[in-house]
Amino acid sequence: MLRQAIFYGLLCAGTGASLPFLPSWLRQNGMSATQIGWILAIPLIARAITGPLSGLWADRFVKYRTPLLCLALSATTAYALMGTISVPLTERFYWFIGLFSIGFTAIASITPLLDAMTMQLGRSGGFSFSWVRASGSAAFIFANISLGYLLQMVGVDAVLAWMVASALLVSLGARFLLPASARIDPLLLPRRDTPSLTRLATLLKNKRFVLLIIALGCLQAAHSYYYAFSTLLWEKDGLSSTLCGYLWAFAVVSELVFLGLGGRFRHRLGPWRLLMLGAAAGVVRWGLMSITSEIWLLWPMQALHGLTFVAVYLAGLELAFRLVPQGYEGLGQAINSAYASGTLTGFGMVFSGTIYEAFGARGYGFMAALCLLGLGIVSRLYMTRNDTKAD
Repeated sequence: MLRQAIFYGLLCAGTGASLPFLPSWLRQNGMSATQIGWILAIPLIARAITGPLSGLWADRFVKYRTPLLCLALSATTAYALMGTISVPLTERFYWFIGLFSIGFTAIASITPLLDAMTMQLGRSGGFSFSWVRASGSAAFIFANISLGYLLQMVGVDAVLAWMVASALLVSLGARFLLPASARIDPLLLPRRDTPSLTRLATLLKNKRFVLLIIALGCLQAAHSYYYAFSTLLWEKDGLSSTLCGYLWAFAVVSELVFLGLGGRFRHRLGPWRLLMLGAAAGVVRWGLMSITSEIWLLWPMQALHGLTFVAVYLAGLELAFRLVPQGYEGLGQAINSAYASGTLTGFGMVFSGTIYEAFGARGYGFMAALCLLGLGIVSRLYMTRNDTKAD
Protein backbone atom coordinates (compact mmCIF):
# COMPACT_ATOMS: atom_id res chain seq x y z
CA MET A 1 0.00 0.00 0.00
CA LEU A 2 2.78 2.44 0.91
CA ARG A 3 4.67 1.78 -2.32
CA GLN A 4 1.55 2.30 -4.41
CA ALA A 5 0.79 5.52 -2.54
CA ILE A 6 4.29 6.92 -3.10
CA PHE A 7 4.12 6.08 -6.79
CA TYR A 8 0.76 7.85 -7.15
CA GLY A 9 2.37 10.85 -5.47
CA LEU A 10 5.24 10.94 -7.95
CA LEU A 11 2.86 10.61 -10.88
CA CYS A 12 0.42 13.32 -9.76
CA ALA A 13 3.17 15.78 -8.82
CA GLY A 14 3.91 16.14 -12.53
CA THR A 15 0.25 16.50 -13.45
CA GLY A 16 -0.08 19.15 -10.76
CA ALA A 17 2.45 21.22 -12.69
CA SER A 18 1.29 20.60 -16.26
CA LEU A 19 -2.46 21.08 -15.88
CA PRO A 20 -2.61 24.55 -14.32
CA PHE A 21 0.66 26.08 -15.51
CA LEU A 22 1.70 24.58 -18.86
CA PRO A 23 -0.57 27.00 -20.76
CA SER A 24 1.42 29.88 -19.24
CA TRP A 25 4.69 28.27 -20.38
CA LEU A 26 3.30 27.75 -23.88
CA ARG A 27 2.07 31.34 -24.06
CA GLN A 28 5.54 32.62 -23.08
CA ASN A 29 6.99 30.52 -25.89
CA GLY A 30 4.86 32.23 -28.52
CA MET A 31 1.69 30.15 -28.63
CA SER A 32 -1.75 31.75 -29.05
CA ALA A 33 -4.86 30.66 -27.15
CA THR A 34 -6.06 28.61 -30.12
CA GLN A 35 -2.65 26.97 -30.51
CA ILE A 36 -2.53 26.18 -26.79
CA GLY A 37 -5.92 24.52 -27.10
CA TRP A 38 -4.70 22.36 -29.99
CA ILE A 39 -1.44 21.41 -28.25
CA LEU A 40 -3.32 20.25 -25.18
CA ALA A 41 -6.07 18.60 -27.22
CA ILE A 42 -4.24 16.51 -29.81
CA PRO A 43 -2.86 13.87 -27.40
CA LEU A 44 -6.24 13.68 -25.68
CA ILE A 45 -8.06 13.10 -28.96
CA ALA A 46 -5.43 10.54 -29.96
CA ARG A 47 -6.28 8.61 -26.80
CA ALA A 48 -9.13 7.12 -28.84
CA ILE A 49 -6.40 5.04 -30.48
CA THR A 50 -3.45 5.18 -28.10
CA GLY A 51 -5.55 4.32 -25.02
CA PRO A 52 -6.84 0.92 -26.18
CA LEU A 53 -3.51 0.18 -27.88
CA SER A 54 -1.60 0.88 -24.67
CA GLY A 55 -3.98 -1.38 -22.76
CA LEU A 56 -3.58 -4.19 -25.27
CA TRP A 57 0.20 -3.67 -25.31
CA ALA A 58 0.44 -3.70 -21.51
CA ASP A 59 -1.66 -6.89 -21.41
CA ARG A 60 1.26 -8.73 -22.98
CA PHE A 61 3.54 -8.26 -19.94
CA VAL A 62 3.58 -10.65 -17.03
CA LYS A 63 4.88 -8.05 -14.53
CA TYR A 64 2.88 -5.01 -13.54
CA ARG A 65 5.78 -2.61 -13.57
CA THR A 66 7.42 -3.28 -16.96
CA PRO A 67 5.05 -1.25 -19.19
CA LEU A 68 4.90 1.55 -16.60
CA LEU A 69 8.69 1.89 -16.65
CA CYS A 70 8.78 2.06 -20.45
CA LEU A 71 6.05 4.69 -20.55
CA ALA A 72 7.69 6.86 -17.86
CA LEU A 73 11.04 6.86 -19.66
CA SER A 74 9.31 7.90 -22.88
CA ALA A 75 7.62 10.82 -21.11
CA THR A 76 10.89 11.95 -19.53
CA THR A 77 12.61 12.08 -22.90
CA ALA A 78 9.78 13.89 -24.69
CA TYR A 79 9.33 16.57 -22.03
CA ALA A 80 13.06 17.18 -21.83
CA LEU A 81 13.26 17.71 -25.59
CA MET A 82 10.53 20.35 -25.43
CA GLY A 83 12.90 22.69 -23.60
CA THR A 84 16.39 21.76 -24.75
CA ILE A 85 16.20 22.30 -28.50
CA SER A 86 15.79 25.75 -30.06
CA VAL A 87 13.14 25.73 -32.78
CA PRO A 88 12.03 28.70 -34.94
CA LEU A 89 8.71 30.20 -33.90
CA THR A 90 7.12 29.24 -37.22
CA GLU A 91 7.82 25.56 -36.53
CA ARG A 92 7.48 25.58 -32.75
CA PHE A 93 3.75 24.86 -32.75
CA TYR A 94 4.23 21.52 -34.53
CA TRP A 95 7.30 20.71 -32.42
CA PHE A 96 5.31 21.21 -29.22
CA ILE A 97 2.37 19.18 -30.52
CA GLY A 98 4.62 16.23 -31.40
CA LEU A 99 6.65 16.13 -28.21
CA PHE A 100 3.83 16.94 -25.81
CA SER A 101 1.69 14.29 -27.49
CA ILE A 102 4.37 11.67 -26.82
CA GLY A 103 4.98 12.77 -23.24
CA PHE A 104 1.35 13.22 -22.27
CA THR A 105 0.26 9.99 -23.95
CA ALA A 106 2.89 8.05 -22.02
CA ILE A 107 1.95 9.59 -18.67
CA ALA A 108 -1.79 9.28 -19.35
CA SER A 109 -1.35 5.61 -20.25
CA ILE A 110 0.24 4.94 -16.87
CA THR A 111 -2.82 6.04 -14.89
CA PRO A 112 -5.40 3.38 -15.96
CA LEU A 113 -2.78 0.64 -15.73
CA LEU A 114 -1.85 1.82 -12.25
CA ASP A 115 -5.52 2.05 -11.25
CA ALA A 116 -6.25 -1.51 -12.37
CA MET A 117 -3.05 -2.72 -10.69
CA THR A 118 -3.85 -0.98 -7.40
CA MET A 119 -7.47 -2.18 -7.35
CA GLN A 120 -6.28 -5.76 -7.78
CA LEU A 121 -3.53 -5.42 -5.16
CA GLY A 122 -6.01 -3.76 -2.80
CA ARG A 123 -8.53 -6.56 -3.14
CA SER A 124 -5.90 -9.20 -2.49
CA GLY A 125 -4.03 -7.22 0.19
CA GLY A 126 -7.03 -5.79 1.98
CA PHE A 127 -6.29 -2.08 1.60
CA SER A 128 -8.46 0.74 0.30
CA PHE A 129 -7.90 2.09 -3.19
CA SER A 130 -9.25 5.50 -2.22
CA TRP A 131 -6.65 6.00 0.52
CA VAL A 132 -3.83 5.14 -1.87
CA ARG A 133 -5.26 7.41 -4.54
CA ALA A 134 -5.50 10.23 -2.00
CA SER A 135 -1.69 10.39 -1.89
CA GLY A 136 -1.78 11.45 -5.53
CA SER A 137 -4.17 14.27 -4.70
CA ALA A 138 -1.87 15.40 -1.89
CA ALA A 139 1.07 15.49 -4.30
CA PHE A 140 -1.04 17.46 -6.77
CA ILE A 141 -1.68 20.07 -4.06
CA PHE A 142 2.01 20.23 -3.21
CA ALA A 143 2.86 20.80 -6.87
CA ASN A 144 0.22 23.53 -7.28
CA ILE A 145 1.39 25.55 -4.28
CA SER A 146 5.12 24.99 -4.69
CA LEU A 147 5.15 25.77 -8.39
CA GLY A 148 3.04 28.87 -7.83
CA TYR A 149 5.81 30.23 -5.61
CA LEU A 150 8.56 29.07 -7.95
CA LEU A 151 6.98 30.88 -10.89
CA GLN A 152 7.22 34.17 -9.02
CA MET A 153 10.82 33.54 -8.00
CA VAL A 154 12.44 31.92 -11.07
CA GLY A 155 9.92 32.40 -13.87
CA VAL A 156 7.66 30.22 -15.97
CA ASP A 157 10.48 27.95 -17.17
CA ALA A 158 10.13 26.16 -13.83
CA VAL A 159 7.00 24.49 -15.22
CA LEU A 160 8.80 22.33 -17.78
CA ALA A 161 11.71 21.61 -15.42
CA TRP A 162 9.23 20.32 -12.85
CA MET A 163 7.50 18.12 -15.44
CA VAL A 164 10.80 16.56 -16.55
CA ALA A 165 11.95 15.92 -12.99
CA SER A 166 8.63 14.36 -12.07
CA ALA A 167 8.63 12.03 -15.09
CA LEU A 168 12.16 10.95 -14.23
CA LEU A 169 11.12 10.19 -10.65
CA VAL A 170 8.18 8.17 -11.96
CA SER A 171 10.66 6.13 -14.02
CA LEU A 172 12.76 5.45 -10.95
CA GLY A 173 9.66 4.64 -8.93
CA ALA A 174 8.45 2.15 -11.53
CA ARG A 175 11.79 0.38 -11.32
CA PHE A 176 12.40 0.43 -7.57
CA LEU A 177 9.01 0.91 -5.88
CA LEU A 178 6.49 -1.21 -7.76
CA PRO A 179 6.34 -4.98 -7.21
CA ALA A 180 8.75 -7.04 -9.27
CA SER A 181 6.48 -10.08 -9.08
CA ALA A 182 3.99 -11.29 -11.65
CA ARG A 183 0.39 -10.15 -11.52
CA ILE A 184 -1.51 -11.53 -8.56
CA ASP A 185 -4.79 -12.28 -10.29
CA PRO A 186 -4.26 -15.06 -12.85
CA LEU A 187 -7.22 -13.72 -14.82
CA LEU A 188 -5.18 -10.59 -15.51
CA LEU A 189 -2.19 -12.44 -16.92
CA PRO A 190 -1.52 -11.93 -20.65
CA ARG A 191 -4.29 -13.53 -22.70
CA ARG A 192 -2.38 -14.95 -25.62
CA ASP A 193 -5.22 -17.38 -26.33
CA THR A 194 -7.51 -14.51 -27.42
CA PRO A 195 -6.49 -12.10 -30.21
CA SER A 196 -6.19 -8.48 -29.08
CA LEU A 197 -8.76 -7.17 -31.56
CA THR A 198 -11.25 -9.80 -30.39
CA ARG A 199 -10.82 -8.65 -26.81
CA LEU A 200 -11.36 -5.05 -27.86
CA ALA A 201 -14.44 -5.94 -29.91
CA THR A 202 -15.93 -7.79 -26.93
CA LEU A 203 -15.97 -4.60 -24.88
CA LEU A 204 -17.15 -2.35 -27.69
CA LYS A 205 -20.17 -4.61 -28.26
CA ASN A 206 -21.22 -4.09 -24.65
CA LYS A 207 -23.80 -1.29 -25.14
CA ARG A 208 -24.10 -0.37 -21.47
CA PHE A 209 -20.32 -0.12 -21.13
CA VAL A 210 -20.13 2.09 -24.24
CA LEU A 211 -22.91 4.38 -22.99
CA LEU A 212 -21.19 4.61 -19.62
CA ILE A 213 -17.96 5.69 -21.33
CA ILE A 214 -19.84 8.35 -23.32
CA ALA A 215 -21.44 9.71 -20.15
CA LEU A 216 -18.14 9.73 -18.27
CA GLY A 217 -16.56 11.45 -21.25
CA CYS A 218 -19.11 14.26 -21.16
CA LEU A 219 -18.60 14.77 -17.42
CA GLN A 220 -14.80 14.73 -17.60
CA ALA A 221 -14.67 16.78 -20.81
CA ALA A 222 -16.58 19.48 -18.94
CA HIS A 223 -13.29 20.14 -17.09
CA SER A 224 -11.42 20.88 -20.33
CA TYR A 225 -12.10 24.61 -20.28
CA TYR A 226 -11.02 24.75 -16.65
CA TYR A 227 -7.82 22.82 -17.33
CA ALA A 228 -6.81 24.90 -20.33
CA PHE A 229 -7.84 28.44 -19.46
CA SER A 230 -8.81 28.88 -15.81
CA THR A 231 -5.34 30.14 -14.85
CA LEU A 232 -5.26 32.54 -17.81
CA LEU A 233 -8.76 33.79 -16.99
CA TRP A 234 -7.88 34.33 -13.33
CA GLU A 235 -4.63 36.10 -14.20
CA LYS A 236 -6.60 38.30 -16.60
CA ASP A 237 -8.83 39.23 -13.67
CA GLY A 238 -5.75 40.28 -11.70
CA LEU A 239 -5.05 37.20 -9.60
CA SER A 240 -1.40 36.33 -8.98
CA SER A 241 0.10 32.99 -10.01
CA THR A 242 0.40 32.12 -6.31
CA LEU A 243 -3.33 32.69 -5.74
CA CYS A 244 -4.11 30.70 -8.89
CA GLY A 245 -2.04 27.87 -7.44
CA TYR A 246 -4.00 28.11 -4.18
CA LEU A 247 -7.29 27.91 -6.06
CA TRP A 248 -6.13 24.80 -7.90
CA ALA A 249 -4.82 23.35 -4.66
CA PHE A 250 -8.09 24.05 -2.86
CA ALA A 251 -9.93 22.04 -5.51
CA VAL A 252 -7.62 19.12 -4.87
CA VAL A 253 -8.06 19.51 -1.10
CA SER A 254 -11.71 18.74 -1.75
CA GLU A 255 -10.49 15.58 -3.53
CA LEU A 256 -8.56 14.55 -0.43
CA VAL A 257 -11.50 15.19 1.85
CA PHE A 258 -13.83 13.20 -0.37
CA LEU A 259 -11.34 10.36 -0.78
CA GLY A 260 -10.39 10.20 2.90
CA LEU A 261 -13.65 10.91 4.69
CA GLY A 262 -16.34 10.10 2.18
CA GLY A 263 -16.04 6.31 2.19
CA ARG A 264 -19.24 5.66 4.14
CA PHE A 265 -21.11 8.25 2.06
CA ARG A 266 -19.88 6.70 -1.20
CA HIS A 267 -20.80 3.22 -0.02
CA ARG A 268 -24.29 4.33 0.98
CA LEU A 269 -24.97 6.03 -2.34
CA GLY A 270 -23.48 3.35 -4.56
CA PRO A 271 -21.66 4.09 -7.83
CA TRP A 272 -24.70 4.96 -9.96
CA ARG A 273 -26.15 7.59 -7.62
CA LEU A 274 -22.67 8.87 -6.86
CA LEU A 275 -22.14 9.42 -10.58
CA MET A 276 -25.43 11.30 -10.89
CA LEU A 277 -24.48 13.50 -7.94
CA GLY A 278 -21.16 14.36 -9.58
CA ALA A 279 -22.95 15.22 -12.82
CA ALA A 280 -25.42 17.51 -11.05
CA ALA A 281 -22.56 19.24 -9.23
CA GLY A 282 -20.92 19.89 -12.60
CA VAL A 283 -24.02 21.64 -13.91
CA VAL A 284 -23.97 23.92 -10.85
CA ARG A 285 -20.21 24.52 -10.81
CA TRP A 286 -19.69 25.44 -14.43
CA GLY A 287 -23.01 27.23 -14.72
CA LEU A 288 -22.14 29.62 -11.89
CA MET A 289 -18.57 30.15 -13.10
CA SER A 290 -19.94 31.20 -16.49
CA ILE A 291 -21.82 34.16 -15.01
CA THR A 292 -19.50 35.41 -12.27
CA SER A 293 -15.77 35.44 -11.45
CA GLU A 294 -16.01 36.93 -7.96
CA ILE A 295 -13.17 35.57 -5.83
CA TRP A 296 -15.48 34.79 -2.92
CA LEU A 297 -17.50 32.47 -5.19
CA LEU A 298 -14.48 30.75 -6.73
CA TRP A 299 -13.61 29.03 -3.45
CA PRO A 300 -16.90 27.12 -3.00
CA MET A 301 -16.95 26.35 -6.73
CA GLN A 302 -13.48 24.86 -6.41
CA ALA A 303 -14.70 22.83 -3.44
CA LEU A 304 -17.19 21.13 -5.77
CA HIS A 305 -14.21 19.51 -7.52
CA GLY A 306 -14.53 16.67 -5.04
CA LEU A 307 -17.84 15.83 -6.70
CA THR A 308 -17.34 16.94 -10.31
CA PHE A 309 -14.05 15.06 -10.65
CA VAL A 310 -13.48 12.56 -7.81
CA ALA A 311 -17.04 11.29 -7.46
CA VAL A 312 -17.25 10.83 -11.24
CA TYR A 313 -13.76 9.29 -11.36
CA LEU A 314 -14.36 6.75 -8.57
CA ALA A 315 -17.86 5.84 -9.71
CA GLY A 316 -16.56 5.44 -13.26
CA LEU A 317 -13.75 3.15 -12.12
CA GLU A 318 -16.13 0.94 -10.18
CA LEU A 319 -18.79 0.76 -12.88
CA ALA A 320 -16.24 0.11 -15.64
CA PHE A 321 -14.79 -2.64 -13.45
CA ARG A 322 -18.25 -4.18 -12.96
CA LEU A 323 -19.46 -4.00 -16.53
CA VAL A 324 -16.56 -5.85 -18.18
CA PRO A 325 -15.97 -9.64 -18.13
CA GLN A 326 -13.35 -11.10 -15.83
CA GLY A 327 -9.90 -10.79 -17.32
CA TYR A 328 -10.79 -7.59 -19.16
CA GLU A 329 -10.36 -5.21 -16.20
CA GLY A 330 -7.09 -3.66 -17.34
CA LEU A 331 -8.33 -3.16 -20.90
CA GLY A 332 -11.63 -1.79 -19.61
CA GLN A 333 -9.86 0.82 -17.49
CA ALA A 334 -7.60 1.72 -20.42
CA ILE A 335 -10.66 2.37 -22.60
CA ASN A 336 -12.31 4.28 -19.76
CA SER A 337 -9.27 6.52 -19.41
CA ALA A 338 -8.75 6.85 -23.17
CA TYR A 339 -12.25 8.00 -24.04
CA ALA A 340 -13.70 9.41 -20.81
CA SER A 341 -10.64 11.37 -19.69
CA GLY A 342 -8.94 11.46 -23.07
CA THR A 343 -10.66 11.79 -26.43
CA LEU A 344 -13.77 13.71 -25.41
CA THR A 345 -11.73 15.97 -23.16
CA GLY A 346 -9.42 16.51 -26.13
CA PHE A 347 -12.28 17.68 -28.31
CA GLY A 348 -13.26 19.97 -25.46
CA MET A 349 -9.74 21.40 -25.49
CA VAL A 350 -9.91 21.98 -29.26
CA PHE A 351 -13.06 24.04 -28.96
CA SER A 352 -11.91 25.68 -25.73
CA GLY A 353 -9.40 27.90 -27.52
CA THR A 354 -12.06 29.28 -29.85
CA ILE A 355 -14.59 29.55 -27.02
CA TYR A 356 -12.06 31.41 -24.86
CA GLU A 357 -11.36 33.99 -27.54
CA ALA A 358 -15.07 34.47 -28.29
CA PHE A 359 -16.74 34.21 -24.89
CA GLY A 360 -14.11 34.43 -22.13
CA ALA A 361 -15.45 33.18 -18.79
CA ARG A 362 -18.91 32.67 -20.29
CA GLY A 363 -17.41 29.67 -22.07
CA TYR A 364 -17.98 27.69 -18.87
CA GLY A 365 -21.64 27.58 -19.92
CA PHE A 366 -20.74 25.06 -22.64
CA MET A 367 -19.21 22.86 -19.95
CA ALA A 368 -22.41 23.02 -17.89
CA ALA A 369 -24.32 21.82 -20.96
CA LEU A 370 -21.97 18.83 -21.29
CA CYS A 371 -22.64 17.89 -17.66
CA LEU A 372 -26.38 18.10 -18.28
CA LEU A 373 -26.01 15.71 -21.22
CA GLY A 374 -23.91 13.32 -19.12
CA LEU A 375 -26.48 13.45 -16.33
CA GLY A 376 -29.21 12.49 -18.76
CA ILE A 377 -27.30 9.43 -20.02
CA VAL A 378 -26.37 8.25 -16.51
CA SER A 379 -29.95 8.68 -15.30
CA ARG A 380 -31.17 6.54 -18.19
CA LEU A 381 -28.62 3.81 -17.45
CA TYR A 382 -29.55 3.89 -13.77
CA MET A 383 -33.27 3.52 -14.44
CA THR A 384 -32.71 0.58 -16.82
CA ARG A 385 -30.16 -1.25 -14.68
CA ASN A 386 -30.82 -4.82 -13.51
CA ASP A 387 -29.95 -6.65 -10.31
CA THR A 388 -27.17 -8.85 -11.65
CA LYS A 389 -23.77 -8.73 -10.01
CA ALA A 390 -22.18 -7.29 -13.17
CA ASP A 391 -24.62 -4.36 -13.28
